[in-house]
Amino acid sequence: MEDEHIRIDDLSAHLGSLLVCPLPSAFYGVFDGHGGPDAAAYMKRHAMRFLFEDREFPQALQVDDVFLQSVEECIRSAFLQADLALADNLDISRSSGTTALAALVFGR
Repeated sequence: MEDEHIRIDDLSAHLGSLLVCPLPSAFYGVFDGHGGPDAAAYMKRHAMRFLFEDREFPQALQVDDVFLQSVEECIRSAFLQADLALADNLDISRSSGTTALAALVFGR
C-alpha cells in the first residue's frame, strides 16, 4: 500500500504549548504515494514538523481574516519546504512521489 494518513482530532492537545489556536482544532492529512510508499511515509512522519514548527505559524484564539490568511501562507510554505526536503532525501527513490490533501480545522 502506498497511501498514508494523519488523523488528529484534538490538535491543541496533541501540540500542547507549541500552538495557541481557536478551539476546537483538528488536522487531517492523506498522502497518496506514487512509485512506491517512501514519499507518502516521509510526509506522514514529517508533515506536522513542517506545518507547526514554523515560527511564522500564527498564534491566536479567534478566527479572523488575518489569521486565516497567515495560516494559508504557512501551509503553502510548509508544503514547498516538504517538497524540497523530499527531493533532497537520498533514501527516497527519485521515482517515488506523493500528492497530499490536508484539512486544518479551527473553531468548528
